[in-house]
Amino acid sequence: MSEGPARPIPLPRPQAAPRLQLTLLGGWSLRCDGAGVAVSSNGQRLLALLALRGRTQRDLVAGTLWPGNDDQSALANLRTTLWRVRRRVQGAIVGGGPEIGLGEQVSVDVHELTSTGERLLRQEPVADWAAIGHTLARQDQLLPGWYEDWVLAERERLQQLQVHALEIAAERLVQSSQLATALEVAQAATVVEPFRETAHCAVVEVLLKQSNPAQALRHYRRYEQLLDRELGIEPSRRLRELVRPVLGDHVRA
Repeated sequence: MSEGPARPIPLPRPQAAPRLQLTLLGGWSLRCDGAGVAVSSNGQRLLALLALRGRTQRDLVAGTLWPGNDDQSALANLRTTLWRVRRRVQGAIVGGGPEIGLGEQVSVDVHELTSTGERLLRQEPVADWAAIGHTLARQDQLLPGWYEDWVLAERERLQQLQVHALEIAAERLVQSSQLATALEVAQAATVVEPFRETAHCAVVEVLLKQSNPAQALRHYRRYEQLLDRELGIEPSRRLRELVRPVLGDHVRA
C-alpha cells in the first residue's frame, strides 16, 4: 500500500517572555509573572539605576555604583553583577556592547509617574483630572532608605516633577469645581515638598473657596511656624495676602 503524504511535524510554540514588574516607589521589589524574585543588593542597585536612567554606558554604570573603586575594579564588579542578574532573571538586562539597559518586558512603576507628570507639564489634554490627581497623590517615595548620591539626585528630580504635576492638577480641579479632590491633591504636594510655598498657597486657596477660613488660617499658621523654626524666614507676601481677609491687621504686611 502506498503511504499518504507525510504529515508536517508541529513546531514547538515559542514561549512568551516572562513579564517583569520592577517597583521602586515605596521600596524595591521585582516580580516575574506575579511571583517575587530575590536579587542581591548589587543586582537591585543595578536594576534600579538602569530603570531610572535608561540605557547607559557600562563605564558610567560602574563608576556610579562603585564610586570608591578604580575603573578596572568597578568594571569587574559590574561584570559579576550582570552575570548574576542575567542568570537569575533572564531578559531583565540587555545589551552586549558598550551600553546596557532594561529589557522590553520590564515594566517600572516610576515610568508611569514620570510620563503622567511630563504630560501635565506639556499641557496635554486630560479626560479625568480627578483620576490623575488621585494617581499622583498616592505615589510613595523613591527607594526609601537608600542614601547613595545618585539615588538622592533621582529622588529630588522625581519629587520636583511630582509636586509640579500635583499643583497643576489641583489648579485644574479647582477650575472644574472639584474642591474636595483639589484639596487632597494640594495637600499631597505639601507632603512631597513641605517647604514649597506654592503648594501651601494652593491648600489655602482651596480651603477659602470651600468657605473654611478657620482651616485655612490654621494651615497658614502651621506653615508659618515651620518656616520660622526650620529656616528663620516668613511666608511670602502672596501667602500673607491670601489670609489677610481672615486675620485683618494681625498679618504682618
